Amino acid sequence: MNRIRLILTTAAMLWVASGEAQPSQLEANSEFMFKLELGYSPFVGNTGTADEEGYALQHQESAAGIDAVAGVNLYQDWFVGGGVGGQLFHNLTQHGVETKMGATVFADADYRPWRQSPSLLEKSTVAIMFAPLVGVRAGASALMGEEMKLSPMAEVYGGISWYYARGLRNTTLHRHSVYATLGVAYMQQTVFLPVRIGWRW
Repeated sequence: MNRIRLILTTAAMLWVASGEAQPSQLEANSEFMFKLELGYSPFVGNTGTADEEGYALQHQESAAGIDAVAGVNLYQDWFVGGGVGGQLFHNLTQHGVETKMGATVFADADYRPWRQSPSLLEKSTVAIMFAPLVGVRAGASALMGEEMKLSPMAEVYGGISWYYARGLRNTTLHRHSVYATLGVAYMQQTVFLPVRIGWRW
């Protein structure tokens, strides 16, 4: 009878200990992070049906922009967050085309499976690590003018991420990276090819 009690007591203690350890494991696998991006989005073409005044961007305007994103890095490979961006729509080849300001609000998610080089780790405490990067965005776009024009915004993108501090010993910077992406985006009845460089920290 004492043996059964000892087994049951030990099992209960292990169950409670595992339950207490779980939050710390979740905490270690997630980290609040920011992304800051600079980009340029060349014009590809207008889509859909124009209204009485034509398309909102009917002069083949491209966009220069900046984005700020805040979110959570999950289990090293995943990032989910939300962001805001500002755009300057312009056409450098056509004279007299009015420059327009725009803004976006969006949800952002990406996946980056990191890889490392064992040979570099053996030679140095710093390992240069690159990872493919794919992601999606969805939200809303506002085009400023005499009348604000709102439209849905969507984007898919891919690129490469460099974990510049992943191999440093005793550091909390191992998830920080610099990255470059190329994507396809839709907003204001227009398709763009956004090219971005960004910093995640």
